[in-house]
Amino acid sequence: MVVFVLLVSACGGSSTEPESVDPVPVDTVAEEAPEVCPDAVNAVPERLPVGEVQELPNDGREHVICASYERTPPASGAHFPAWQNCGIYTQPIQNQTAVHSLEHGAVWVAYQPDLDASVLQAMTDQLKSEQFALAAPYPGLQNPIVLTAWTRQLAVDDWSDPAVEDFLDTYLGRYSPVAPEAGASCGQAVGSGPNNPNLHYQEILEHVS
Repeated sequence: MVVFVLLVSACGGSSTEPESVDPVPVDTVAEEAPEVCPDAVNAVPERLPVGEVQELPNDGREHVICASYERTPPASGAHFPAWQNCGIYTQPIQNQTAVHSLEHGAVWVAYQPDLDASVLQAMTDQLKSEQFALAAPYPGLQNPIVLTAWTRQLAVDDWSDPAVEDFLDTYLGRYSPVAPEAGASCGQAVGSGPNNPNLHYQEILEHVS
């Protein structure tokens, strides 16, 4: 499978050269969420200050099957060997795959599952054409919207906050000054939006285990 070729070439090294991204095949039936890291102990999301970019420590970037996080949504740390395909999701995604996307320069937009529909639509309209944007509901989130890049995080009450545009302009994609592999692929790995966040996860897990 193509995805396995990308895993070998992208996850085995630290090159920051961007990889070509082909369209991800979409299954018509969503996969059930896999049993992922049942022993992982993840912190409960905290209420974050609004409109302030948090500069967070770099917790490493080791490739592991399972990882626990002392901060959620996590902004760095050990992560699954394959990344989450960027895109707009209507189902929660895994911390472990999302963190790998951050390493490649993605901005991960986590939002409360009951976010107002008009706000969600505005967010979707802006992000749907961004190659390195990753958005998904995050159960338990204490702020309406939290944007995360590698070692950076911003909470806002509304998508119209000017801080959102500044954050995206600074940290999105290959121009990110903080992502260790900014510009590397954010496709052809795990997931397919909008409702199949775990597509190919099981095949990749069997390949890397």
